[in-house]
Amino acid sequence: MLNRLFEKKRNVYIFALIAIVIESFSSAILKIAGQYPLLSANYLLWFALAVAVMGIYAVAWQLVLEHLPLSTAYMRKGITYVLIFVWAVLLFHEAITLQQVVGIAVIIVGMAVSMRGE
Repeated sequence: MLNRLFEKKRNVYIFALIAIVIESFSSAILKIAGQYPLLSANYLLWFALAVAVMGIYAVAWQLVLEHLPLSTAYMRKGITYVLIFVWAVLLFHEAITLQQVVGIAVIIVGMAVSMRGE
């Protein structure tokens, strides 16, 4: 069933993006876990959720790697840093600095350059 889904390259790229969003969200979950005392019930609950999310990501990413060249797949992972920045601002109300914005722009431009011609 999944092989049929991945027959179209576009679907592979969409699935890769979904996997990357899942991975980035695990960082936000770990940040939430860190707001509780180490090994407290709340900490363990959020930490377990982060591990479960990473497990889902690992399976999804493995499927992506079966259908894309390694270099092609990993060039798209730069968006993870952009998404983590978005979660930090939206969920934790972290400040935005000029240096961060420039860094995000560099990541996006780097990804665009590396994907050109694909």
